[in-house]
Amino acid sequence: MTEAVVATDRGVRVVRRRPRRFRGLLVSDSVIPPLEAHLMAAGRRRREQAAFLCGYVLAGSVGLVTTVLLPDTDGSLGGCRFSVEAMARTFQQTRRLRQVFLAQVHTHPGPYCGHSFTDDHGAIVEAAGFFSIVVPWFGREGLSRLFSGGAAVHERTPDGAWRLLPTRETRRRFVIIPARCAVI
Repeated sequence: MTEAVVATDRGVRVVRRRPRRFRGLLVSDSVIPPLEAHLMAAGRRRREQAAFLCGYVLAGSVGLVTTVLLPDTDGSLGGCRFSVEAMARTFQQTRRLRQVFLAQVHTHPGPYCGHSFTDDHGAIVEAAGFFSIVVPWFGREGLSRLFSGGAAVHERTPDGAWRLLPTRETRRRFVIIPARCAVI
């Protein structure tokens, strides 16, 4: 079971459940620059790269992405792999933060953003409702259009398949929200 954060009129409480389907993800824009830098650095060396978006489950069916995890990978032109140690550190970090995995992000070398056999069977989370985001061209175009047609978003279905979200649905279900600090 995973933990979900639910706001009530008496404060915030943690609920132990993960939805079978997320209505959408709210993505803090503070995670975009480090994610871009991570993907693009590997891309400049013609290596695929991956990262994980983590956060909380709000009101039972909306994911709030507050954290990007950038594990060490062994990337190549045709894929990237994680060591057992890197994956253990990744899981330990999410447990320490009391967060859940909401999406994985990885690059492909060209324009194709479909799920390969490896993508289908190598996801970090196999639960329904998990997202796999494939970014073309090693991420070198940045992520400014990440959820508006600049990448492909795949959703894990209850029967274990991956469904490609149409761009229109992606725009509706993924919202980048500003993270700001202001001195007043």
